[in-house]
Amino acid sequence: MKHRATTRLIEFHPYPQRNERCALGLLAFRHDGSVMSHLAHNLRKVRAMDPSCDIEALRAGLDRMAEALADDPSALPIYVDGFGALRIAPSEGYVTYSSDDEYEAAIRWALEVGAEPVAAQSLRERAPISRLFLEVKGVFHTFGWLAKMGQGIEDHVIVPRFALSADEGLSVDFALKNTAMHYLQTVDFRSTHHATQRRIEAQAKALALGLAEQLIQHPLHAQRYFVVAGAGEPDAKRTIKMAERVCEHVFAHESRQDMDELLSILGRAMGQPPLEQLGTT
Repeated sequence: MKHRATTRLIEFHPYPQRNERCALGLLAFRHDGSVMSHLAHNLRKVRAMDPSCDIEALRAGLDRMAEALADDPSALPIYVDGFGALRIAPSEGYVTYSSDDEYEAAIRWALEVGAEPVAAQSLRERAPISRLFLEVKGVFHTFGWLAKMGQGIEDHVIVPRFALSADEGLSVDFALKNTAMHYLQTVDFRSTHHATQRRIEAQAKALALGLAEQLIQHPLHAQRYFVVAGAGEPDAKRTIKMAERVCEHVFAHESRQDMDELLSILGRAMGQPPLEQLGTT
């Protein structure tokens, strides 16, 4: 059964006479009436605003706030107006879940979006976001197949950047669940820039697909797809050969027949036949 938890960000407001504040965690009002407090993992923003703050005292205050609201939900406006250095944000969000694992994953996502500080960009060279990934994602969005805010893998929509195992850093570009798990990876070799990164990326994506069957809940099975753009490039040919070892289907983006077949497979899995063809360049 799908459950829904309403979430409220918790803001740290150490100086009443100033407007400085930052999000340090959230409260989750669960379907069973309980209220759970969740502190962000990285609190460097809090320490930067008030180096003398006591993190453990903040954690305890957040826990007491959750307990008080579980006992008396009508007290929410008091905490929105402000209670010491902690204030509840006036607007609410929500997450959906059907198990404790899904709940924890949804809360991690909510904290990452709303409370965790953005990591500083590394000075080392990085490969750009794949144009192929953006093109495929755009097609899914056009068809209405892509997950919307608050939706997850249990909603039988296509979820981008789906984590197979967060602890091991394994993910796939796209995932869909119906009677099986459908995993899709993309690698774009149409540009000669960042060739080394693309080879490493292709190997990592093939590894993730190879392990996918071990990382899903039975009795589901994994259907694995690999889409390669620039299939004529030497690195792409090696990637295709490698992908064929771990995938049920390998598609060349330049082949209209291949891409029509991929969309037909996913369309049938969603019960929504494709509305148009995926153009190739």
